[in-house]
Amino acid sequence: MNRKTKTLDVISLISSNKDFSINDFLSNSSYDEMAEIDLVKDELKMIYSVDGKYYAPLFDGTYSSLFDFTIHNIVHPDDVVTYKELMDPKTLLKKLHESSIPNFMWAELRYKMNDGSYRWVEQFVLCGAENDVRDDVVRFYITDIHNKKMREQGVTSGDGKIQVQERDSLTRLYLEKYFFHYATEKVKSNPNKNWCFISIDIEHFRLFDEWYGRTAGDYLIAHIGIIINEIEEKYDGIGGFFGQDDFAILMPYDEVVINKIFEDIRSFTISFGSSVGFMPAFGVCLIDDDSNIMEMYNHASVACFYAKSDIKKRIYLYDANMHSKSEQEYYILINFIESLKNNEVSFHLQPQYRISSKKIVGAESLARWTYKGEQISPAIFVPVLEKYGFVTDLDKYIWEEVCKFQNKWIDSGNKAVPISVNVSQVDIFTIDVPAYFNKLVRKYKLTPNLIKIEITESAYAEESNVVREVVKRLRSLGFIVIMDDFGSGYSSLNMLSNINLDVIKLDARFLNLDDNQARGVQILESIINMTKIIGVPIIVEGVETKEQCDFLEGLGCRYVQGYFFSRPMPVEEFEKLIKDKDIIDDRGFVVKLNQQLSIREFLDKNIYSDSMLNNIIGAVAFYSWHGEDVDIIRFNQQFYESVNVPDFHEKLSSIQKLLPVEDVPKIYKVLQDAITNRLNGSKEILRFIRVDGTYSWYMIHFYYLGNQGEEKRFYGSASNITDYSELQMEANLISKFSSDSIILLRIINDSWQYKVVSHGLEKEIGLTKSAFEKELNSGEIFGRLDPQEFLTFKEFAIASYKEKEGFVYNLKLRNNDGKLIDLRIRADSVDDDVSKVSYIITAHLKEN
Repeated sequence: MNRKTKTLDVISLISSNKDFSINDFLSNSSYDEMAEIDLVKDELKMIYSVDGKYYAPLFDGTYSSLFDFTIHNIVHPDDVVTYKELMDPKTLLKKLHESSIPNFMWAELRYKMNDGSYRWVEQFVLCGAENDVRDDVVRFYITDIHNKKMREQGVTSGDGKIQVQERDSLTRLYLEKYFFHYATEKVKSNPNKNWCFISIDIEHFRLFDEWYGRTAGDYLIAHIGIIINEIEEKYDGIGGFFGQDDFAILMPYDEVVINKIFEDIRSFTISFGSSVGFMPAFGVCLIDDDSNIMEMYNHASVACFYAKSDIKKRIYLYDANMHSKSEQEYYILINFIESLKNNEVSFHLQPQYRISSKKIVGAESLARWTYKGEQISPAIFVPVLEKYGFVTDLDKYIWEEVCKFQNKWIDSGNKAVPISVNVSQVDIFTIDVPAYFNKLVRKYKLTPNLIKIEITESAYAEESNVVREVVKRLRSLGFIVIMDDFGSGYSSLNMLSNINLDVIKLDARFLNLDDNQARGVQILESIINMTKIIGVPIIVEGVETKEQCDFLEGLGCRYVQGYFFSRPMPVEEFEKLIKDKDIIDDRGFVVKLNQQLSIREFLDKNIYSDSMLNNIIGAVAFYSWHGEDVDIIRFNQQFYESVNVPDFHEKLSSIQKLLPVEDVPKIYKVLQDAITNRLNGSKEILRFIRVDGTYSWYMIHFYYLGNQGEEKRFYGSASNITDYSELQMEANLISKFSSDSIILLRIINDSWQYKVVSHGLEKEIGLTKSAFEKELNSGEIFGRLDPQEFLTFKEFAIASYKEKEGFVYNLKLRNNDGKLIDLRIRADSVDDDVSKVSYIITAHLKEN
């Protein structure tokens, strides 16, 4: 578009020239934004916008969302009423039609810029055919008139920007120093009110920014500002914003109101689809009459810290015990540092195994602290060291002790195994980790592959660029780098694609089969499948049972660590263990790219199409068990083709009724066994009654997926083994018979069906086996008999069948050459309920 620069004075032009075209003038003028609003569809279409100038709105494509966002985040607070009068979607068309200049309105407003300042703009709104705008559509233009407005107001100094001096431009809350200034004055001037401070923090807000984008983060911060602004007005409070995601409120203490503030913020946060990982945390401190304001707010911050560490309770009221805990932590720090100097800190080793060979591929070093003869749990002292930044002292000590051990073991002529050491996020930001490890291996004459470096997953997420560089340098030096605690909440394929790793490690807590952890198995499978896609080996720690181990091996996981194989042990015990060279697998962690795929990979629609699934996984279906009924609720094409029965879709409910009575208990038992053995499922051979009364045989392997209401859901892979089963049964039946020809006769609903099992009279009769069976079933065979003899034989055979008796009969049969041959026919009654065989007929040449 050829956009000419003009000074807009639309009103005077319209007054002097009735033929003046508003649309033509605006279309060729110097505007910053042009957009169209479809009021019927509630849609907004941005036609032109100057990039990077105005504060970018976050909206879902609807005009109503843009209108709301603009009111709260873009238009200057003093111009909100003007903006509403101009742009309210409920009244916009009506006001345009009734305007003094038909179908045209305009207003001067202040809009927020990307740098947080405000600038004056003119906003023009028009509609109607005369303005080349179709029905129910409104077009608007925005043009910058800030410099002109400043000149009109006599503002000539500086750059003319309207600055918000005391309040933050995004939240409209007081900046930190002004917040405490006005808070102090308010408390002093209203001493009889029961004041309190509230410290508010959004947990993992930095991660929220990464997941949903900076604009969404600003939108969240701005909306929290709106909530707190309302508290200021309604409850005589003061709101503060200290940057990032730190908010403060001074208000009269009211538990109900505080809970409501929390719920308002929480509800808005989860509207983005986020989990409790982004929940707000509130710390509350009551203010005494003679309290120091800053000290009281610090107490609220301490309470907020406790709230952030408690996923269940997110609002904490400060009490003195919180400082008591701080004193306990200080006590731990003092004594730990002293113990470190006195060599009272050591490490244990927990072996890591290859599942298939049960051989050791490595070990992990775990810090141990003995103080005054008592073992202090790492769960107590490690978090304190991390909190106060002293964990690096522990880590450096353990790293060197492990290197000393490896050096001593090798010098003694023994075969060493790689040992893992832990590197914390604090380590990465306080020392040059790659240089430090390189110095250690040189000092103790070790090859770098004997030291495996475990970095916790959260470190990768929070400072990925820094950690990526550290990992790159460590790997270039020859160290094995492991991502520890994978799946704890930050994991993504994007993270893995950006950082090259040697091994991924996760915790077997996902295998907890309690009702509350029913999805743990599915989560574990998904994580393992993710690592297969990128070709990185995985080790699972915390494996405690054979059931867990077998399940992991079935998923393609090759390495485990946990009590099922070995507990953490003192160095001396570990030395005795690895003294046996045959127990060591020195190949280390290896990934096999063609690992067995799990069924959940096949169910991922993002990876496989229905057509591919039908050709990969065979016949499968999903089942629902409720009460005595077992229903098929979903199936694939191969299952449908495998079943191949008339009116299939009418037989998906209460499938237990399609089983023989004696098999019904079997289906209930196999389903119950699948619930009990959730990891490996349960399988059973089940018979289903065909339309003709015979059976189809299926081997079905059921897996329990969980409950949905009162229904229990299962996945079942099915194999049709009918042909095999019938052959096996027939073989069992005919094993007692020896004859030139053996024929099975099934009489179902008065229909006589013949199956030739063996045919030793092919030469004499002149018919192949298949031709012989065809003539038997069509009745053509009886045309080879004399008519009278056929009638006599038929009456005899029917009479024997009615009495359920066998019989022997001699008859003359004409062969293909027209020659009569004498046959001796014997029919033995079987009446087998399983195979549905009524008679086994044997035939051979009659002896003269």
